[in-house]
Amino acid sequence: MRWCATRSLVSVAGQSLSELVDAITVDAYGADEQLTAFYTVFDEAVSLPCAAKVLDVGIEVLGFDLEGDERRGVVARCRQPGGMAGVISLVDVRFESGTVEAWLHAAFRSWLGLKTFSARRPKGWTWPDE
Repeated sequence: MRWCATRSLVSVAGQSLSELVDAITVDAYGADEQLTAFYTVFDEAVSLPCAAKVLDVGIEVLGFDLEGDERRGVVARCRQPGGMAGVISLVDVRFESGTVEAWLHAAFRSWLGLKTFSARRPKGWTWPDE
């Protein structure tokens, strides 16, 4: 089953989330390969560390990992102010709208069939046409 088949067409500045999902998963077949495709684009396109929130608590995302379990999927390695570190499902992280990470996160949540957080295509976004 190809999860990204016809996701909602949230159109933002010329590229819809469904088009972004399709671009990320174009050569990925099955949930495992598609999850790996999302991990790869987060790992390559997001400048780290980056600011985010979990349950309205500010955190710093230090990196991304692939847990290999499609129920948990892509995770974020995070640190709270004061140095406490941990790993959390990427689904539960919220990025500032208008950033690359928020745009990719919206596509990821869309691919999972979840409601997306407020996101808009970042200015100057050219991926995958870079």
